[in-house]
Amino acid sequence: MAWEGVRRRNGSNAGVAAILLLCVAITGCRAWDCSANDKAVLLSFKSGFVDNAGVFSTWQSNSTNCCTWTGVTCRESDGAVIELSVIGSSGTNQQPYRDSSYNGGTVGAGLIALAYLQKLKIQWVLFNGGIPSQWGEFSDNLIWITVNNANLRNDIPSNLANINNLQRLDLKENHLTGSIPSTFCTHQKINYIDVSYNDMSYILVPACLQGQNNITIIYEGQGQSTSPGSPGAGSMLTVASSLVLAVGALSTAVLLL
Repeated sequence: MAWEGVRRRNGSNAGVAAILLLCVAITGCRAWDCSANDKAVLLSFKSGFVDNAGVFSTWQSNSTNCCTWTGVTCRESDGAVIELSVIGSSGTNQQPYRDSSYNGGTVGAGLIALAYLQKLKIQWVLFNGGIPSQWGEFSDNLIWITVNNANLRNDIPSNLANINNLQRLDLKENHLTGSIPSTFCTHQKINYIDVSYNDMSYILVPACLQGQNNITIIYEGQGQSTSPGSPGAGSMLTVASSLVLAVGALSTAVLLL
């Protein structure tokens, strides 16, 4: 009798596992749900944009599980959002853009509440403003920031270096001005920075970073961005265009000085 009970329980467990595997293989269904907090954060982010092309079309408030939304990847153990990849299109009518009537603060600032986020990728979604200074408060789980063709403007916030485990910062094809913050000079993990095709100063790489051999910095094409919007007023390109060309010619994507 005891052996029979064990056999039945094992058979039951095997049956459940088989059903779950079949479910995933056929329908792509998931056995985990996102938290109410993560869902609210994502919906708040969506609300900051006008999305005529439906890039956020699967992000619905009546959806019970944000882990099934396009561009959202969750951790299987508990449903925490660990990756966010929102990609519009290069077509001008397919780019979500900042809603001028949005009254929830700085668009995108609330993403820092995704406590377990590891990778953030946003492309062809137009912020039409600066990088939220609040992003310097992302948890140390974040290792990757990629925001391209988003009409980011102004200087890069120096406190992004406060994200202790950040390894990759890709901000190419925007309209950023200023230079790479010198706060990254003492960062322990950063190994890749791409600020190419922006409107940054010709002195855009701090000397302290030029002396490091463990970091790749890409910065060519200043003033040649294809991101929507016009060059930022703070750009120094018109002051020293010849130096910009000189620096751009020397940037071979890797600084190994």
